[in-house]
Amino acid sequence: MTDYYEMPPYRPPTEAYSLLIRVTRNCPWNKCEFCSMYKGTKFELRPVEDVKNDIRAMRKVADAIRDWAGKNGYGDQVGEIARANSILWLNEGVVKNVFLADSNSVIIKSKDLAEIIGFIYEIFPTVERVTSYARGKTLQKKTPEDLKMLREAGLTRLHVGLETGDDELLLYVQKGATAEEMVLGGRKAIEAGFELSEYVMPGLGGRERWEQHTLGTARVLNDINPHFIRLRTFGVAPGTPLEEKYRRGEFTMQSTEGLLIEVRALIEALDVTSDFVVSDHVMNRYMWGADGKLPEDKNRMIETIDSFLGKVKTIPGAQFRFAE
Repeated sequence: MTDYYEMPPYRPPTEAYSLLIRVTRNCPWNKCEFCSMYKGTKFELRPVEDVKNDIRAMRKVADAIRDWAGKNGYGDQVGEIARANSILWLNEGVVKNVFLADSNSVIIKSKDLAEIIGFIYEIFPTVERVTSYARGKTLQKKTPEDLKMLREAGLTRLHVGLETGDDELLLYVQKGATAEEMVLGGRKAIEAGFELSEYVMPGLGGRERWEQHTLGTARVLNDINPHFIRLRTFGVAPGTPLEEKYRRGEFTMQSTEGLLIEVRALIEALDVTSDFVVSDHVMNRYMWGADGKLPEDKNRMIETIDSFLGKVKTIPGAQFRFAE
């Protein structure tokens, strides 16, 4: 056994200090017109034993750091030594959080994923949380028994890219799922006992579809009532079909004022008990600090957005763009 293990190219910001385990490679859908991730790649299922070998290699690295620290009088500074060697997943001296990559690891056979998850807890008994990306449609297709199996194995949180709850826009960006499928998948995940984090893209409807985008998204989120709602403001990614539509004038990027109006309207329309998360990604920098717990923080969150709107209106032609 070597100390080599594969590292995934992407992970949620909240998993920066998690042990990243690559269960699959790339994206099984890979058709979303706003996304540049995994383009030109082929989706692959990694053999269970290969994934287990990675986990064994990670344990070997962790043991080597602990052994060195102990022999050199730094036994109480394992986390600091790990960080100095770019082993961020050993930040606390032990492994507490794990993220299963790549884009939709729950698509593999549930018994195989449950075996991998069980092995993680066996090799790293200090683990407290195991999370994964998941497509809403994949969750909708999974049986309740499969989802319960994964939850009981120790998978605790799922990150789902809703993006929008408007069916016309879902089709326009080739998301590959309907609003109803998103709702069914989200509800099944919650019923199985998972913490559910749904991602929304302000600006995805451009100036043409912003209202239906916002209200449709609120309807879906109200029907799901996820634990977390996370914003990922849309930006035109180079080389994507949406960039081509933008260049041809078929899609108009939302202004900063328009984005704030969207988010304000979304917050107003939400009837959930979710944590609304804004400040965990730089793409949301135009409204930093609008986070809160719904419904109790709704008024404060709206007031925060209004304060940003007041500032933006003093800047003629204020525009929010990632590509020109």
